[in-house]
Amino acid sequence: MKATKVVLFPTPGAGHLVAMVELAKQILHHSGHTLSITILQIHPPSTSPLNSSNTSTHVQDVAASGLDIDFVELPPSDHDPEGEGVMQTLSYIESQNPALSTTLTSISAETTVSAIVLDMFCVGVAGVPAELGIPTYVLYTSGAAMLTTFLYLRTLDMTYDCDFRELKALIHIPGRSPVPASALPIPLQEKQSPSYQWFMKAAELYSKLDGLLVNTFEGLQPTPIKALTDGLCTPGSRTPPIYPVGPLLGLRLESPEHDCIKWLDRQPQSSVVFMCFGSMGALSPEQIAEIACGLESSGQRFLWSIRIRPSGAPRFSEPEDVDPREVLPEGFLERTKEKGLVWPRWAPQVAILSHPAVGGFVSHCGWNSTLESVWFGVPMIAWPLYAEQSMNAYELVNDLGLSLGVFMKEEGGGLRMKEEGGGLVKGEELEKAVWSLMEGEEGKKVREKMKEAKNMARKAVEEGGSSYSALASLVQEWTKGH
Repeated sequence: MKATKVVLFPTPGAGHLVAMVELAKQILHHSGHTLSITILQIHPPSTSPLNSSNTSTHVQDVAASGLDIDFVELPPSDHDPEGEGVMQTLSYIESQNPALSTTLTSISAETTVSAIVLDMFCVGVAGVPAELGIPTYVLYTSGAAMLTTFLYLRTLDMTYDCDFRELKALIHIPGRSPVPASALPIPLQEKQSPSYQWFMKAAELYSKLDGLLVNTFEGLQPTPIKALTDGLCTPGSRTPPIYPVGPLLGLRLESPEHDCIKWLDRQPQSSVVFMCFGSMGALSPEQIAEIACGLESSGQRFLWSIRIRPSGAPRFSEPEDVDPREVLPEGFLERTKEKGLVWPRWAPQVAILSHPAVGGFVSHCGWNSTLESVWFGVPMIAWPLYAEQSMNAYELVNDLGLSLGVFMKEEGGGLRMKEEGGGLVKGEELEKAVWSLMEGEEGKKVREKMKEAKNMARKAVEEGGSSYSALASLVQEWTKGH
């Protein structure tokens, strides 16, 4: 009898690879190591926003772990990527169809491929494994509420004639509170744009999948998960089976030798606000000055990971380390040295969020960062910058109560986003939010909610928990008859 294998195909980029690798580890565990895993890799164009994420170290660590996980690199495509930014990556992924077909055929000659799990942005290649008779799934690396939005897009498209960027009304989406149209990700704002057309096509492809794995857990997002399983997001169409299997997190603690961790060791418990905008998060000099003012005025202890994007660099180019004295107000470092630490380079986020001194997290609300904050029970202040982050922020603040927000009061309560034309967040706004989180009554409520979410996250992945059971049932399907 041939061995049995599950193939995983992540989108390029560290965040997507980490979630896939964690899924691979869980699949091996649930199968009693009767399954093996192959992770397919592609390298995006040099101009892609995902090209900057360095994944080689993570791949080397997994390869050296002794787990039955191997990496296969698809041959480079001759395809000249079309479009700009994310569209370049999406078109490049779809240009891999011939190479994917050849690779899957080769693997299938030696082993039984019981399933392939594609990253959420790789669904454009789903026809290849389907033609080969391989059950095809998608790992949706964002949350269930964002998935409801994505699947409901075809209904929204028929409901509104205008572009969403022109719409002033609140949008009603199953499984979540109404949100301003301005909160939708930029790729969904303009109906004639290539990115909008891609998402419309992808929503249709999702309905043909054998299943959707979602990086969330039932206790965190029960309402959107129910909307998905009840078929409310795909009226008149099929909803594939939904498997909430999260949180899938790469929680390998980085070296504790970082000076910022040593600094945290000297701070009182739950006293420090950690401020970080993710691997692609960079702010303007004007916004940095306002943040400095707000942190100083709040009187709270802080650890601020600060990076800038070089002048004239593309929006999604990776931020660079910076000399803080070049961008911070004069005298700021001296005035705050007793209470704050400015960390002008990449921050070991997992080690920081897991540290007992950290009591708050000012975050861009990327889904991985959100799940890490939940896992360690750190209450948040939402400050979204791009992609689906504003949708995540609305959910965290309005639906889940796990975060306070930095909001505009005008224009229907739209979230203020510097990168998307929302104007500067003033220092006074940040000061108020930080003080409220760390000292106020609102902060106490958020802290209690986050403590509950932390406990639910850990129970979900324990034996008998909701995510544990969901993945166990899926792996049982994949090993049946083998």
